[in-house]
Amino acid sequence: MDTLNGTNMTNDANKTAHDTVLEAPLLNLTPDAFLHGLTAYIALAMLLGLPGNILVVIFHGRIKTPTATDWMIFYLAVSDICSLVVCGPSFILMITKLWNFFMPSSICSFHFMIMHACFIASTTLISVIAVIRRSVMITNREPMSARKSKLIGACVIVVSIGLGSPSLFLNKNTPSGFCYFDKQKAHLQTIVYGVYMLIILISNAITCVCYLNIVPKIRNATRVAPTDTINNAFVRTRRAAIKATICLALVSVVFLFSTVAPLTVITMLNASNHDVGVVMNTVIFVLSRLYFINNFANPLVYLWMNGRFRQRVRSMFQRSSRNTVT
Repeated sequence: MDTLNGTNMTNDANKTAHDTVLEAPLLNLTPDAFLHGLTAYIALAMLLGLPGNILVVIFHGRIKTPTATDWMIFYLAVSDICSLVVCGPSFILMITKLWNFFMPSSICSFHFMIMHACFIASTTLISVIAVIRRSVMITNREPMSARKSKLIGACVIVVSIGLGSPSLFLNKNTPSGFCYFDKQKAHLQTIVYGVYMLIILISNAITCVCYLNIVPKIRNATRVAPTDTINNAFVRTRRAAIKATICLALVSVVFLFSTVAPLTVITMLNASNHDVGVVMNTVIFVLSRLYFINNFANPLVYLWMNGRFRQRVRSMFQRSSRNTVT
């Protein structure tokens, strides 16, 4: 009996030792209302983001003569869909601790690979969009053809998946079932995260510089009124370009505050100490979920500021309702 009790005590101690990962202290010590709120937030992001981004993909897929910007927005929506489909359910399972019962370690690795690939793809695509919009506002033309833009977008997705592939062996289930990084490879994990941060910071620096260069052009263009030498069609086209640029700049701002800033804080905390306390673990846990804002906010921004997208979505639903009545 003593031996049995001793074995049980040893197993309990091992389990406690295995649970020193980010999710364990948070899920075990925080109020249920907090965890329910996080679950509801991710569920809401999926509820808003999936239909919205699917509409973006359908809309841009049906454009007869897409521009380079259209293709970049198309791939950005595809990246958001992949993030919501894979990472949304995974995070919900982790928060509710259902993950620990039946999810294999390979799915944990796949979850982190997709999450990191979507981070890199999104920030790169947003930077390419900024470069394109800068050229449109300064030279009145896009710097690349639609065909080349389509190829570049596909290459960005493929390269991002390749850069996210280290997660296949750096992240796994712990012995107690939590999906986390392998602490024996913590140093390598820090290096990989550093590479991710370098890519993201460079991309966002390019994005910021491009949009800051556009600001004077937008100010000057808003003062232009139709004259004998400047016809109404040119002014309308220019104002449409300005509105599209402002819309995409807002998408970049949302990405900056919902993804780049939290990821920077997380990387700094992980690099400083992998055994941070419960409070810092809670901060990391919450910050790592903020990027879902970017996944569902983009379609809402398009609906708000893109009249052509708004009109096409309205016509799609009207056509669908007419078919249902018929």
